[in-house]
Amino acid sequence: MQSPLRKKFLFLLVILQFLLIPVVSQAATKSIAGAACKSSGITKTISGKKYVCAYVNKKLVWKIKPAPVLTTAAIDGPTWIQITAEKVAAELKAKLEAEAKAETELQLRIKLEAEAKAAAELKAKLEAEAKAAAELKIKLEAEAKAEAEKPKIQGLTIGNLLWSDEFKGVKDSAIDSKKWSARNCHRTPASMGGGACFDSEVVYYAPSAIKLDGNDDGAAVISTTRIAGLVPSDAGKCLSAYCTFVSGRFDTHGKVAFQYGFIEARIKMPAGSGNHPAFWMLGDNINQVGWPNSGEMDIAEIRSNQPTITTSATHYSTVNSPNACCFNHQYKVASLGVGADVSTGYHTYGVAWMPNSISYYVDNRLISTTTPENLGGIWAFNSKFFLILNNSVNESFSGSWQNLQSSTMSIDWVRSYQVNGHGEVFTP
Repeated sequence: MQSPLRKKFLFLLVILQFLLIPVVSQAATKSIAGAACKSSGITKTISGKKYVCAYVNKKLVWKIKPAPVLTTAAIDGPTWIQITAEKVAAELKAKLEAEAKAETELQLRIKLEAEAKAAAELKAKLEAEAKAAAELKIKLEAEAKAEAEKPKIQGLTIGNLLWSDEFKGVKDSAIDSKKWSARNCHRTPASMGGGACFDSEVVYYAPSAIKLDGNDDGAAVISTTRIAGLVPSDAGKCLSAYCTFVSGRFDTHGKVAFQYGFIEARIKMPAGSGNHPAFWMLGDNINQVGWPNSGEMDIAEIRSNQPTITTSATHYSTVNSPNACCFNHQYKVASLGVGADVSTGYHTYGVAWMPNSISYYVDNRLISTTTPENLGGIWAFNSKFFLILNNSVNESFSGSWQNLQSSTMSIDWVRSYQVNGHGEVFTP
């Protein structure tokens, strides 16, 4: 069934057909096509149609002039479409090439950064390994050196190193305050510790007289000098009628204590008559019981007017009389020829200290042995003791000091080992 709109369209079409028929018929009646004409090539336009006079079967007649045929001239070069396409293609190609280049550069940068990181990590690893190897080498060399330097004494088994000070550090710096106290000196007993200083010592003790030498092997140096001007500001009191020298004294009291072991020091003793150097020990309880009840072990004392001999002594109380002195004081002393002037080179001075036994050594040679049986007094030597190193000037022990101007006592190291399974070190 046709819609009203379609019906209207068909109706109009029919009307147009009726209207056009007369026009066509009229136009047809006016056509001159086929009529004779006189001159070839002339043209006429009738009812909008163009006619041309032309030969047809050798007769000049009017013909409808054919509509001109439009032709497209050949284009020399690319068209706009081609140009645009080529431009788009070129831009796309450039974009793709730029992206490819950027991607390549990014990958190259990532690769180079990864290689640089890997190289840095490898370098760090190799440096760490080299450092570890160097440290291991130093450790092994130190252990080998320590083993080689470990005392070898017939009848003794020297065990583990328990404690030591090698006195290494910057030149002219102070000794290690965690291990030692540099003393001004005082009489005993006194709360500041450090033991006794004797009336016959003509020295002021000053911490500034003790310094490290700064050498690779290291040493603590006690300098003893005749006073030529003002006394150092850090000097202690003069405990004698007069004091002519300034010297040094240091100890481990209150910082490190020892009970048994093989305790040894390597020392180059001072040169010159009047010097009285000593490496010795006092009972850690001296401030409670006083001297000589505390006990005293003199590992090495040198009479500098006899520089080829070392002496050792054990001081004790004859009765149990705390804080009483000196009617109760006795000592056992022994000496041994070293075979060289002890001020011209280093020598080792040690004590093998065990329960109920004290043996003194120089260069691993036995000087003497003391036991409760041969002491003759109170045995106070199974308790804790502390170490002392000093150089005094003492005419009654070491001869005249009239010609003495200065001297140095150099301590290379101090070490404590176990001996025959005995030995312990105590720190606060």
